[in-house]
Amino acid sequence: MAKNREASQFNSFINVNDTNGQVGIANSVGINTTTPQGGHALYVQGTTNVTGVINSDTDVRVGGVSVTGGASVADATALAIALG
Repeated sequence: MAKNREASQFNSFINVNDTNGQVGIANSVGINTTTPQGGHALYVQGTTNVTGVINSDTDVRVGGVSVTGGASVADATALAIALG
């Protein structure tokens, strides 16, 4: 059975800016999980499909392999080839 909640129960966690449509969420968000792990702002459980660009101001880690900030396109290409 779904655990339905009244909107007022979320007021301390969700901030909606009616002017620009931005939604802010306190704490962390879990997708396909009710228990986000590792203290990450966004935790996705399962397979993810991204169409477009993933931007990062710091390191990107894929399958235990890191591409550090400032890595070249050649570095990223080599990582993609290595991961198959």
